[in-house]
Order: sequence, then C-alpha cells, then structure tokens
Amino acid sequence: MRSDQSRTHRLRHLIPLARAAALVSLLTVFLTWPQAGRAGSRIGDHRDPWFSAWRLAWIAHALRTDPSHLYDANIYFPEPNTFAFSDAVLLQGVLGAPLIWAGWSPVLVYNVMLLGGIAAAGFGMFVLVRHLTANIDAALASAALYTLLPYRVEHFVHLEMQWTVWIPLAFWAVHRAVDESSWGFGVLAGLFAWLQLISGMYNAVILALFLPVLTLLIALPRPNRWTVLSRVAAGGILAAALAYPVSVPYIRNTEGLSRDPSVVARFSAQPVSYVTAPRDNFLWGGAVSRFGGNERHLFPGLTSLLLGALALAQRPRRIVWIYLAIGIMAVDLSLGFSGSLYPLLYRHAKPFQGLRAVARFSVVAFTALAVLAGFGVTYLQTRWRGTPAHSWILACTVAALMAEGLSAPMRLIEIPSATPSVYRALQRLPSGAVVELPALRPESAEGFDSRYQFWSSTHWRPLINGYSGTAPASYVETQQRMQTFPDAQSLDRLAQLKARYVIVHEQLFPRGAGADVLAATRGHTGLVSHGVYRDWAGIAEIFELVR
Repeated sequence: MRSDQSRTHRLRHLIPLARAAALVSLLTVFLTWPQAGRAGSRIGDHRDPWFSAWRLAWIAHALRTDPSHLYDANIYFPEPNTFAFSDAVLLQGVLGAPLIWAGWSPVLVYNVMLLGGIAAAGFGMFVLVRHLTANIDAALASAALYTLLPYRVEHFVHLEMQWTVWIPLAFWAVHRAVDESSWGFGVLAGLFAWLQLISGMYNAVILALFLPVLTLLIALPRPNRWTVLSRVAAGGILAAALAYPVSVPYIRNTEGLSRDPSVVARFSAQPVSYVTAPRDNFLWGGAVSRFGGNERHLFPGLTSLLLGALALAQRPRRIVWIYLAIGIMAVDLSLGFSGSLYPLLYRHAKPFQGLRAVARFSVVAFTALAVLAGFGVTYLQTRWRGTPAHSWILACTVAALMAEGLSAPMRLIEIPSATPSVYRALQRLPSGAVVELPALRPESAEGFDSRYQFWSSTHWRPLINGYSGTAPASYVETQQRMQTFPDAQSLDRLAQLKARYVIVHEQLFPRGAGADVLAATRGHTGLVSHGVYRDWAGIAEIFELVR
C-alpha cells in the first residue's frame, strides 16, 4: 500500500515536468522551423554556426586522441592555446562527443545542441516559476515566454547564447537555499553557476554578478540572514574552485585585454532596442526592426510586457519587487556606457573589461520578465476564478506568445553531406600544416575561414587559418601578407609558419581574381601542384611548398 502511494506521489510530481518538457520542445520547433526538419544538413546563414559545428567536432576529436591538449586546437597554427580565443562550449561538446563518435555529423550534433539549449532554457524557467508561484499554469506560461523570446531569434546563430537554462535553475537553487537554510541547495547553486561557465562564458559572467544580488535581496530581511548567506557562499566557493582550471587558458589569452569603449558602445543596447524586434519576426519585425543593429533587437512582445505589468497589481508580494529591481538593473547594464552601472564595472572589475556585447545583459532582464509574467498569470487566474475564462488563460497566453514570437521560416543554408574532394585528397598526402586562400582581411564583410575551419574536421591537419572570437596578431599579419600571394613576402611568411600545403579556392576570390592567382601559382618554382579538385563552391588546387 505504501509502495503504491509512493508511486502515485512520484507520478504526480513527474507529470507537470513532462508537460513542461513537451511544451518547450514543441515551441522550440515552432520558433526555429524548419531547423528541426533539416537538422542533419542545414545551419543558420552566418559564419558562427560553421564555427560552432567545428568546436563540437574538435572537442570530440581531442577527448578521444589527446585530452591534455584540448585547448591547442588545430587553428591559427603555430599559435598555442587557440581554443581559448573564443568560448569553448565545453558542456555541449562533452554531451555531443558520444554522438559524433557514434557517427553523427557535427552539423546534426550542432543542431541538437542548439535546439536542445532553447528547450532546456524554457524548462529551467518552469522549475523556477513553479517554485515561486506554486502554480503550474503560471510556470508553463513563463516557460513558453522564455522559450519564445525574440532574443532567441536575435541569437539564433550563437550556440552558447541559447544555453541560458542555468540562470533560472541557479536562481531556483538560491531561493531553495535561503528558504530552507540548505547547504545542499547552496552548493547546487554554485554547481549551476559552473555549468553556465562551461556552457557559455558570457552568460556565466552575467550570472556571477546577479546571483549575489538576488541572494542579498531575498536573504537580508530574514532574521537568519548570516546563516543562509553562508549556505549560498559555500556554493560560490565550489563554483570558484571548479571554474579556475577552466578559466586558466582564457586568462593567458586575455592578459591585458580591455575592449575599446567605442566597440562596447557599438554592441550595447539603446532604450529604443527594447521596442525593436528582430527583422525575422513575423508580427513586429517589419515595423520596428530598422531601429536596431547587431544584438539590439530586444523587444520581448506586448503579451510579455502586459503579463509582467499585471504582476504589480493587487498588492504584489515582495518577490515581485525583487525581480522588478533585477530586471531594471539588467536593462541598465545592457545600455553599457550609456547606463549608470556598467561604467563602474568597467573601471573596477577586470572580467567586465573583456566583454564586447554588453547588450547581452538583457538575458537577465528577460529572465526577470518571465518570472513577473508568471505572477501576472497567477493574478489573472485569481481574478477570474470560477468563471469560464479561467480555464482558457494558459491556452490564450501561449497562443499570444506564439503569435508574437513567430519568426519562421528561419534563413538556413545547406551544407554538403559529402566531403569535398579537395579535402579527401589532402587526407592522402603526408602530414603538414595547411593554409587556404583567399584569406580575406579581417575587416572584409565576407570571409571563408569559418568554412575552412569546419572542413578541417575531415583531416585535422594544422590550419594556419582560423575564425574565433579573437584573432591572434600573428594571423592578422598573415592575412595581410597573403593579399599578394604568391610573391616573395607571402611565401617567406608561409616558410616562417612552417606551412607545407596551400589550397587555392578559385571561385572564392573577389572579381574573378582566382584564375590569375592560380596561373601565377602554377608557374612558381617554389610550389608544386598536387592536383585540381572540387570544393563546395567550384575548383580548388592543392600546392606544396618546396623548401
């Protein structure tokens, strides 16, 4: 009898979680369609998805072959520690590695991680709001809001920016640690903060700022404040201990790094950003997208704002005011040097000097808005309890959020399923470092380094090219020198870098210059051809440097 009661209790606990998982999964497919139906062959039309697929492939390769040199990726040869020039997305890489080892393509694994990150974020919000409101419908509405945020579309090509699941889960653990004076939940909050670090470093820096703020706001009025603060502090110590070995490669690469204020300003939000929708948004994009820029399309939708406003109706609980304060703080920080708080952080906190896109602080504003919306739904259900409208509140809320979040079809590009013959030919040649041309200048609007890098996963030769969050000065110099290839200065540079092979992609050069470059290269005594092959765009030829 007791066993049956226990089983019934578990089912009652699991059914809402299953409903939430099903809802956010369906909404993720809706938001990003047709990505789910093309997951094995298409990615977002941008350089970053190529880069992210390579990151996942590199982690799987390094874990299987030489884990101790994980951060010595095959790009920007011969520079060391090159994987730390951008976010390593270690958690996604570790989760995806068994799939790649089982034969899944890096493109498919990338899409699973991208869509899974969006759905997981919605699920994390469900957990947080269910705890705060004790209302499953409110939690489902908040989960839908967090899943369908236009922020997701704005960062559709950024794998790490979709993995915000640890923000609401860390907030939830802090609430539990304070409410129950629990060491376990304090440690869990620190573990979630660390998981955020290895999922996306931008969001980890942001979370590291807001976790103490939330803890202080909810703990200080309590008589046992010092006891509960010690519980959460234990989690902070754990997070710091776990974070240090992961952070060391980045500390080495960013020594002395400080973003120029003009660069920060370009990627900061403006007040108008919060009424500016992504251009792909079906309902709002055409009307207001012209006011934005990169990272600045932050309009969360009228439904979200109205629900958040309703949270303030009828003598709101103190927790509502706390999340309103957190949301306002996050908006102010997202304004960068135009706000009041970020200039202080920039001057006095080194980690914030390395941030470029401070508009991303908006993710905490949206986290707070989703929480407030849950209280707004609770208010509506209380107001209309006992009426026919009560049973329609959740369905109407989700429908309205879907209407405002609709951005499909997403702009996707096809990736060839077969390895281009030029890379199959390279696999058969003796080992040696490779440079692929054209290597366009960094300021060029175009660029093929992310594709060269992606296809390097088919041979894993050292690659002089690279695409990452930051490029080392040595590669910037190489790009400049390669503009006059195959003259003496370009070949001298390749000799310095110990390059062995040069792949010339004829169709990728601007204004048909590829034919002239190939003709000059074929006639050069210091270069020997290994044949003409196909790349993804047309003709490519492999040359070997003669020492």
